[in-house]
Amino acid sequence: MSEFEELCQQYTNLDQSDVATLLAETKEIEQTPAYRNSDVFIDVRNQYNNQAVVIYHKLPVDVPSLYHRKVTGKEALRTNEPGVFHTLETKLASMDLLAETQEQRLIRQRIFPIMHEKKTIGVTIVESDASHDVLDDFQSEDTQSRYSDVSATIKMFGRLDTTITDQLADAILGFDHTGRLVLANHTALALYKKVGYIGNIIGLDYENLSLDGSRFKDVLTQLQGLSEEEQPITFDFNYLNYFFSERKFWNESNQQLVVLIQDKTDVKAKEAEIISKSVAIREINHRVKNNLQSVISLLRIQQRRLEGDEAKKALNESISRIMAISSTYELMSKQLGDHTSLQSALHLLISHFKQLNDDNQELDVQLQIDPRITVDSEQVVTISIIINELLQNVISHAYPNGCVKCGHVAITGTTNQEIITLRVTDDGVGFDLNKTRAGSLGLTIIRSYVKDKLLGRLKIESSAQGTDVCFSFDQKTQH
Repeated sequence: MSEFEELCQQYTNLDQSDVATLLAETKEIEQTPAYRNSDVFIDVRNQYNNQAVVIYHKLPVDVPSLYHRKVTGKEALRTNEPGVFHTLETKLASMDLLAETQEQRLIRQRIFPIMHEKKTIGVTIVESDASHDVLDDFQSEDTQSRYSDVSATIKMFGRLDTTITDQLADAILGFDHTGRLVLANHTALALYKKVGYIGNIIGLDYENLSLDGSRFKDVLTQLQGLSEEEQPITFDFNYLNYFFSERKFWNESNQQLVVLIQDKTDVKAKEAEIISKSVAIREINHRVKNNLQSVISLLRIQQRRLEGDEAKKALNESISRIMAISSTYELMSKQLGDHTSLQSALHLLISHFKQLNDDNQELDVQLQIDPRITVDSEQVVTISIIINELLQNVISHAYPNGCVKCGHVAITGTTNQEIITLRVTDDGVGFDLNKTRAGSLGLTIIRSYVKDKLLGRLKIESSAQGTDVCFSFDQKTQH
């Protein structure tokens, strides 16, 4: 196996037909008279780090090479050779762009895509020495006086979303009717420097600067077919590890294409970070739910070994409380946002509550919750515990003498100016609030959670016709 094939195998995932296409390109390079006295390379993308690697180097025949050391197998860095990555990314040729060699020498590169089955599998790079004329290049045009013209150019459209001052935060490029860059603001120069361009970009052709892969002729045809009201054309695209939003105008009066590029990389990174954190939170909620289910299983094993009815009842109430918490985490593990539908949470809670034992299944529970009500993760856990306690009290005390199957419970939820009100009403025998044990665990939990966790208000009314428990709280409660 040749070094060429070994490098392809080592650094890329190209198949045999791709490698054959690259090998055919080396033959073409060696037979092209125009390349006789040039250093010519083939680079491919390094699949491990998204840089590029040199797999082929044709030395000049009659003149010295620009290189003193072996280059094949070496990396071509994005910061040193912007044209290589421009062509790999956009499939467009990059002409006469400055670059820096692995030996820290300034050169000019002409870069052409090597295509196979509509994909760019590599690039051909033809290099020439640029060290002698680089200073002239940097001073080729007096661009400073042109910056003020950019605002005037864009003002002609008069239909931008924000002020011209704000727009100057975007990269602004102005191309003349031939596709040559004649205007650029400081943001544009900084942007192209950030993506790897070396030297002065003023005077370069559109294709050399096209980050979205478009061609000047195609853009011009598209824009000239639109009225002023139909412009700009907008486009979001990725370039290397960056994300850009782009707008393009055609200024008929001065025959100029104006391109505005907004760097949204940081915004996209933050969005990705938020999504990543949301997925992590969902995974945490899922694990919490699984762990609580494990605790419930252990308590049920313990419950079956107990002989006293009172102990079994106490343990069953604990299981019910843990299941209430588990049901909320089960729901939160299936959503991305921090807010949960209260209707869905209580529907799941009631379903799990009824599964706990036979008495629970006989109770008729009607749920009427405004579907628009949402609560945050801490509120939904608190509410679920409170509702569970109220339902447990109904099962334990509202219907004595085995009449649970005749009982009816209504749970309603409404909202008014962000104040959420929940009401649990039963038609049981009721109870005397004045004679209720002060240490009743159920009522202690209810009062404590409404007051301390929801910062809400609680009202309990009970008679021989049933019990009505109402509590309300601010949806925007700060914990």
